[in-house]
Amino acid sequence: MADGVQRDQRFTAPLLTAQAAGVHLGIPANTLKQWIASDRERSVMHSVSPRTPRGPRLPFIALAEAQILRELRNTGLSMQEIRAGVERLRQETGNEYVLATNTIASDGGDLLYNAATRVAPEWVRARDGQQALRQVVETVIRFVSYAPDGFASRITLRPYEGADIIVDPRFGFGQPVFAASKVPVETVADLFYGGRESVEDIADEYGLGTAEVEAVLRVMARRAA
Repeated sequence: MADGVQRDQRFTAPLLTAQAAGVHLGIPANTLKQWIASDRERSVMHSVSPRTPRGPRLPFIALAEAQILRELRNTGLSMQEIRAGVERLRQETGNEYVLATNTIASDGGDLLYNAATRVAPEWVRARDGQQALRQVVETVIRFVSYAPDGFASRITLRPYEGADIIVDPRFGFGQPVFAASKVPVETVADLFYGGRESVEDIADEYGLGTAEVEAVLRVMARRAA
């Protein structure tokens, strides 16, 4: 790739498997696997080589891409249309990681609309494509923060409604943590499901509200689903 991007740990360090990412992002693991599949088409979402055969392969930047891809899918665009639109955006911006840049959070509505117009004109005419895609941008602004280099640096995980849970490579080895205290959600889940501690005891031990703990447990219960 000749996009000139300086790749740091956000791009190179594998953090989560598709299965784990699916739980935290609220996206089916099979969907994530399709987004990173590149056997016949260029993938719309990046991955890296796992360090062990069954180890994590999704770096932080892929999680940011997945957040945005979900919002695009929710507008009604097909994956064929999204793949074509992403490829066009990459060509127009010269940036392989365009979905994870603050370009999407600033003038992304116009970028996405223009790309959609060229690859899915019937969709744009039949539905208010520009308005729908601007809603994508509004969601990105709410749930993704950017570093000075313009690339995503922190993600707020939408499924944890009632608790402010983030992924930030600087904290918790890139695993989901509480934004304020940096307590890993895995710690809370392990204490409840493995240690049989009560919600109240966990909340008291880590200075959390019971509603925050319950929000985490609702999401983490899906691990075994």
